[in-house]
Amino acid sequence: MKPFIDSTTLLDQPAALRARMRQDGYLFVRGLLPQATLETTYQAILAICQQHGWADAIGHAQGMARLEGSPEFWDVYDDLQRLEVFHALAHRPELLGMIATLVQEAAFVHPRNIARITFPQAEHFTTPAHQDFVHVQGTPETYTAWFPLRDCPQSLGSLLVLAGSHTHDILPVRKADGAGGLAIDTEALAHEWHGNDFQQGDVLFFHSHTVHKALPNRSADELRISVDYRYQGVSQPIVEDGLLPHYNRLGWEEIYKGWSQTALQYYWRALAVKTIERDRSYHQNAAEKSAMASSMTMT
Repeated sequence: MKPFIDSTTLLDQPAALRARMRQDGYLFVRGLLPQATLETTYQAILAICQQHGWADAIGHAQGMARLEGSPEFWDVYDDLQRLEVFHALAHRPELLGMIATLVQEAAFVHPRNIARITFPQAEHFTTPAHQDFVHVQGTPETYTAWFPLRDCPQSLGSLLVLAGSHTHDILPVRKADGAGGLAIDTEALAHEWHGNDFQQGDVLFFHSHTVHKALPNRSADELRISVDYRYQGVSQPIVEDGLLPHYNRLGWEEIYKGWSQTALQYYWRALAVKTIERDRSYHQNAAEKSAMASSMTMT
């Protein structure tokens, strides 16, 4: 594994940023976001974890790992999705500016914002290698901004990208444990993994075709709290369900209750965003492969 190529010095060079994204499929920027803003969001999410017994008074993970999608996961995640500061963070001008530079038009923020709360001792559920387009769809020119809300050394489960892998089309997927439930096999791909420790404020941007994965949280008792925000050009299409909340367990009215910033509510309605249907063949094909493999194992 190699360290990320640092693009911090290119922030005032739009053409160079676009060229590097075209070459590597990602941009890593140090200290892009203010630490105080991230700390506010971190503390709001941590307070929810503490209320539900996921963390103790000083923030250490408590009890067995709660896995995304399990019954004990939803009380915390539903409360998290109601947080105004969590959704507002996606609209930070530093993030919008980078996306506008890449797409060369006004940036559109996907309202389906995602947070990950990763427990230690849950290595089997670590997010596997995948491409975001399979899950996000819409335009391929969709970009993810991934960052932890606090310092995140590799031992806490930072993200890796397979540099240059965005030049491939959509690669075959199979079912897997971990967030998203789908994985790709990377052994035959002639690319190198890039990764780093993250400091609070660092941001990783990557293209929807860029292969990436998480490292396992091997800390003794720390939660890794990170966010995935996605963006595209305002003129480009998005899948219909991309305008719904993550997991769509709560309606927007439930999420918006008590918010102070009405400008962050239903903002896409004023933009005449073009929507298209989701292609469900990726998940269907992965399920068929899994069923076939199970059948062959049994025989």
